[in-house]
Amino acid sequence: MMRALSLPGCACRGAFQFAVMARLAEAGERFDLVAGASSGSICGAITVAGLSADGPTMWRSMAKTPVTSLGYLKGERSVFGMSVILRQALERYLPEERLHQTDTELLVATTRAVPFAVGSFSSFLRRKTRAAEVTPPGAPPGLVIHSSRERRDMHDVIVASCYIPIVYARPTWLDGELHVDGGAADNTLIDTLVNRGAEEITVVTPYPEGVVARTIFAPERPPEVPPHVRLRLIYPERPLRQKRFDFSPGPLEEALTMPHRITIIEATVRREPPPANDDMTSDTALRPTAS
Repeated sequence: MMRALSLPGCACRGAFQFAVMARLAEAGERFDLVAGASSGSICGAITVAGLSADGPTMWRSMAKTPVTSLGYLKGERSVFGMSVILRQALERYLPEERLHQTDTELLVATTRAVPFAVGSFSSFLRRKTRAAEVTPPGAPPGLVIHSSRERRDMHDVIVASCYIPIVYARPTWLDGELHVDGGAADNTLIDTLVNRGAEEITVVTPYPEGVVARTIFAPERPPEVPPHVRLRLIYPERPLRQKRFDFSPGPLEEALTMPHRITIIEATVRREPPPANDDMTSDTALRPTAS
């Protein structure tokens, strides 16, 4: 059974995800496939690298660094420094090679800005497009899913997945195109995990009763999976005081120490294995399998 983990983006409330993943790692939990968008991509990378125990410390260090400062003007040409804060945290706590020295695959969502742009902004944002189409068939417009098994520049990918204009002063370009917050196109990557063969999906969300936002523009709702997938939701014992963009020490520590609850929705049908690939041409070989 393939076990997958979904870490939706939730801005500063990602503190709760870091706390939960540290507990699960201590309990010996492992996943075959980990997916994250926006802030969830940071937690996902720490998880895949086997560094979940350091996650809360990393999040605290980021929270203690001022987001705005005149000191950022020279390098960022802006008083906003989230790009610097995140890159420095990744360099300090997450050696990039650790993402390629593990059996667990990391998937990170970013959003190509061009499909979301309108009017005259389109010509400015587009530099060049990769020859190969990077948006999976049927995926939301602009969605790009990056794999740690295919890319070496995962720090750049993570920064792109978190990129919010203004707060992140320095734009992030991947493969010649501007990429923005992955949660704009797909905040959970649940469909991708299912398509990759996941039969058990754990979703860690900071919202009560395990609800999630499918995109950063959508309201929080209970996540849905096909009937052959076992769904495990991990969420706070009670609502967090921490706001979406809130690094205040009190709410931050509450999120990092908040006990969690678990709800499990068992699969209701068994997934049929794919048909055997052989040269048989008999009636038995060609007859479809009953569902």
